[in-house]
Amino acid sequence: MNLLIDQFGSINLLPLYSVLIVVLIERHLRLADKFHPLTFAKLVALRVAYKVHSKNPGTPLQQMIAGTLAPIVLLSPFMLLLAVLIYLSEYPIFFDSLLLLLALRFTPVMMRIKKVERCLKTNKKTLAKQHLQTLVLRETAQLSPFGIAKAAIESLMLRFAAQFCCVIVLYLVGGGLLALSYRLLFEFSQCWHTKQGSYAYFGKPIRLCLALILWLPARITALCFIIGQNISQGLRALTQGKNLLCSRYFVLSLQGAALGVELGGPVFYGDNKVRLAKCGGTRPIALEDINRALNGIKKAQWVFLTLCFIACLLLNIGT
Repeated sequence: MNLLIDQFGSINLLPLYSVLIVVLIERHLRLADKFHPLTFAKLVALRVAYKVHSKNPGTPLQQMIAGTLAPIVLLSPFMLLLAVLIYLSEYPIFFDSLLLLLALRFTPVMMRIKKVERCLKTNKKTLAKQHLQTLVLRETAQLSPFGIAKAAIESLMLRFAAQFCCVIVLYLVGGGLLALSYRLLFEFSQCWHTKQGSYAYFGKPIRLCLALILWLPARITALCFIIGQNISQGLRALTQGKNLLCSRYFVLSLQGAALGVELGGPVFYGDNKVRLAKCGGTRPIALEDINRALNGIKKAQWVFLTLCFIACLLLNIGT
């Protein structure tokens, strides 16, 4: 018993305690998008893409080379400066926690989804589309209320994996610098998304990089969700899925099955129609499923943090 108490006070668990504190701060801290550093980073990314790519796209190979070099040029000086500051600081855990707070920005996503739900319930479909458009790249103009609800749920689930779970996993593995670097890469990838025709090649390198980084956290995310929502239905999707190597399909398949609703299907990106595989449950989306998804994500957050705590504690005991 004394050994267990000593383990809780171990300095090796400080990063985990900082995660818990930062999650609580991020949940209650209200910082407008226009004042957040990530917004500035996205503006810089768009400007760089305009300078490097839009004026003279070049061949597909040249675009891919430019897309590989662009994030390196943008991140290297900034991350080097931060690394030096952390190294010279007397309390590096404080700066690590601050970087995590910058990287961990998921509560505004949940608030935006809640606004979409309220607008749909009051028949404000145009306003619901405007809120949704800030979260998705797909075309929302022609979506029905149920199409809006499906897009909102899919965006919520995918962003939970990318903006919450993956950020925390990388922080526990490599500190705040790694977490913030990943989050900036994620924001760059949203600005240079390959589903936007002009960035089909320019954005490909960063998309491949993120796919590798997200592979394991996406699966942990889905498992945490089905543990909190409906583990039997979620696990059944593992035996029925046809493309579970794809992180997007894995997340939507398991979490949609746990909710019992069908996700996926055709999506318009501008004038391009992309036929995505249907997955999840068999029941069509209903408006009340948005609230069920939000509640499921809240439970999944605590399941995920609990698993992180257990894993860190076991690793600390092992060492």
